[in-house]
Amino acid sequence: MDVKPVRRIIVFCLPGIGDAILFTPALAVLRRLFPKAHIAVMTMFRGTADILATNPDLDEVQHFDFFNAPKLESIRRLWQLRRAGYDLSIMAFPSNRLEYNWVNRFIGHRWAAAHRYTHQSWRNCWFLNNITVRESGNLHNVEENLRLIRAIANRIGVTMSDLPVNRPALLQQCPLKLPLSAEARNYADDFFAKHKFGANNLLFGFHTWSSTFKNMTRKCWDKENFIELIHRLSAAHPDAHFLIFSGPADTAISDYIVKHGGDRVILVQERNLGYAVALQARCRVFITNDSGVMHLAAAVGVPIVALFGPTDWQRLHPWTPQHVVVHQNLPCMPCFYYSTQPLSCKANIDYACMREISVDTVFNAVENTLTNAKPIN
Repeated sequence: MDVKPVRRIIVFCLPGIGDAILFTPALAVLRRLFPKAHIAVMTMFRGTADILATNPDLDEVQHFDFFNAPKLESIRRLWQLRRAGYDLSIMAFPSNRLEYNWVNRFIGHRWAAAHRYTHQSWRNCWFLNNITVRESGNLHNVEENLRLIRAIANRIGVTMSDLPVNRPALLQQCPLKLPLSAEARNYADDFFAKHKFGANNLLFGFHTWSSTFKNMTRKCWDKENFIELIHRLSAAHPDAHFLIFSGPADTAISDYIVKHGGDRVILVQERNLGYAVALQARCRVFITNDSGVMHLAAAVGVPIVALFGPTDWQRLHPWTPQHVVVHQNLPCMPCFYYSTQPLSCKANIDYACMREISVDTVFNAVENTLTNAKPIN
């Protein structure tokens, strides 16, 4: 137990927007534990910083691209963080890299908190951190982050209230947090007015691609399947429209789907993620691969149909009561774990986990979700 107060905390949310959003329930608990502390977050991607900018549990959001910045500039930035005097440095789950653990120990003057991972843990020097929790291997990422906050509370000597063990109760008590700004809401109003969408129009949202980092595009459903699904939904719902959410890496796939999906398909290429999320919030159902955009939709309460293959749906499914995961039951699933290695089909079956998901299965999942979904507040 450390009786000295924790005055300054920094959280490293480095991998991407999905992992950052999945840390927000833990961030809310952290704020309750240390109500007077200055809590900052450091991101490596501008989009992640933009998404966290409206979070009420943060005092400061910093962004620095450590991967692409010159080494001297990165070292200078690390020294600035070191001199800022953070009592506690936290590496959000998952962050299983050697350099992350070194940075965490260097920045946290008194405490450095992170997970000890199942894969490549010794190689990545988990022991550099003086508050650790072993990766469980079967809990959701949100739950892993909450376990880390509990380990911090126990080590420092702060009382933390018990959290529900029951998953539905935990979802209720520890939701994702993504407040929409007034500007984002106004943007959505203008967008839908421009396209003449009323409050009762049926809108389906889609994210049909993923990050290209670590070969993650191989966890995506084929574009022809998305096109067939749109045609099926168009026939079933003559009043429906379809929003295809596209990022910089998605352009070719998104353009192809818009071109072949019919005249009720609209491309959304809004680079301001807050504005894009405000559009997502108006969708009745969101159909998506496993991606950060999926977690953004979950954060604003949209019912989700999520397609999973090589990644672990039990640990990464949308953190919302209103979701359906469509997946195969192949013995090799899941095959991607948190390490520096890129995604590869270790069973040499050319990602059958995604190829064998049928359009019929996804269509039925969407129809069931549409029928059972509760109104969005």
